[in-house]
Parts: sequence; structure tokens; C-alpha cells
Amino acid sequence: MITHPFWGTVTESWAGLTAQEPVALPGFAQPVEVFLGEELFEEDEEYQLTAAQLDEYAATFQAFLARAPRLLLALKAQAFARYQQFYAAHYADPAQSGAPALLLTTPEEHVAYMQDLGYVRITDEQTLRLSIRYKLDAEHGLEAKFVANSLVELAGIAET
Repeated sequence: MITHPFWGTVTESWAGLTAQEPVALPGFAQPVEVFLGEELFEEDEEYQLTAAQLDEYAATFQAFLARAPRLLLALKAQAFARYQQFYAAHYADPAQSGAPALLLTTPEEHVAYMQDLGYVRITDEQTLRLSIRYKLDAEHGLEAKFVANSLVELAGIAET
């Protein structure tokens, strides 16, 4: 356990080391956990963060927040393009989806299906990932990877 001026007490949680308090991100409904550093996969695995890493992660997060409106516009656009490529045909056909046709035509309509942010993970090299519980693909979800405040990849959770 380590204490940091920005993150507070950093403790081990279910998917790695986490900041003391959940954070609210603009454009998402609820505050979420912030994981710091790489995910811990094994129960006995340990990961120690240095004060310098925690400082870097704080700077990464603060820079992301400062640019969040622009970054979230990029996320909405890429997520909608992904929806059109992989999901639109399925959801347009009630016989395939088992539900009334879902005819989303804009990123603004689509964003309603990606409001449930699971958590944020910040790692080295100015990398921040948003893990989103995607209502149109609950099995895979969505994960957005930002590096140096650019959206560099959008895929299923744990695929970026």
C-alpha cells in the first residue's frame, strides 16, 4: 500500500492496484474505479508502483480530463463506425436479433448503448484505457485505448 497526493491510498483490488476514490468522467453516468499499472492475473502476483509512476499516471489522467470533450467525440465516432461494421446488420434484422429493428443512424444515437463505463486503467507511456460495458455486445464490451491523448485502438475488452 502506498499513498499518493493525487491518487490517495493505492491498494490492491480485483484487477490490480487501484486509486482510493472512484472518478467521474464526462459523458459517462457513474464514477468508476481507476486501476493503476498493469492488470494482475495471478492471485499471488504482485506489482509495485513507484512514486514516479504514480506521478506519471496522475499527469496522464489529468491531461486526458483536460481533453476529454475532444477525445470522447473521437471515441463516439469510432465506436459508431465499429457498430456499423460489425453490428448494424444484425440489429436491423428482427429475425437475427430477436428484437425490434434497431436503426441507429448517428453516433449520438449509438452512444446511449455505451454509457456504462466499467473502469479506467492507466499504464506506462501515457496510456489510458476505458473499459465499457457495451449494451449491444455484452460478451465482448468495448475498450478504448488512448496513448498521449490520441485514440489509437478500439476493440473488445482486453483486446487493446
